[in-house]
Amino acid sequence: MRVVFLGTGEAFGSRANTCLLVNGELLLDCGPHALLQLRRLGAKLAEIRAVLISHLHGDHFLGIPALLLACREDGRRDRLSILGPPGTEQAIRELLRLSYRREVEGLGYEVEFLEPEKTESLAGYRLEFCSTLHGVDTLCVSIERRRKKLVYLCDGVPTEDCVALARGANLLVAEAYAAGARLHSSPERAARIAAEAQAEMLALVHIYRGISQEELRRAEQLFPGCFIPGELEEVEV
Repeated sequence: MRVVFLGTGEAFGSRANTCLLVNGELLLDCGPHALLQLRRLGAKLAEIRAVLISHLHGDHFLGIPALLLACREDGRRDRLSILGPPGTEQAIRELLRLSYRREVEGLGYEVEFLEPEKTESLAGYRLEFCSTLHGVDTLCVSIERRRKKLVYLCDGVPTEDCVALARGANLLVAEAYAAGARLHSSPERAARIAAEAQAEMLALVHIYRGISQEELRRAEQLFPGCFIPGELEEVEV
């Protein structure tokens, strides 16, 4: 699997919001910077088959209206699947009306809203889900294809289910905001999960803009080789 980090930032920092593109066809989260980063990358919007929204906080889904309309302007005809936690369909419909006075049905292509509990496979990938503790419903995801496994642990305090989901991951992408942050993870927590789950690689994302270097060093000691991806950095899994 080819994973491009369109963004790795938190909600209010200077980096593009956390967003991943998998094999050019799966988009994980879609914050305000998503379309800009896709354009910078030169990605073909028509090849994106599904968008997975981890939770309904603005830095993770406010870019959806721009993406939907850009697909329309680019002449998309194929169905686009959107999967997220409860309330995703209603939130996106309301956001599209508020942003552009548009309806999903008028885009010129089908938008399919999926429920995680009814979705075990999508676009040729095997999916599994769990949640973190974050004050809103969250959706962490394991994506498997051809014996390769990518796991994305979104914002929130990780649970034991997160460790189970991450077990054996070739690449674990984990929120690592800061130690002591309420309803968030930290670099050290992410590193401990990666070690316990015996992941091969750990990418730290959604890191607090004022993070101390000592926190990052502790994570490196717990899981040597963990890294902070750069914008538009590509990793082969």
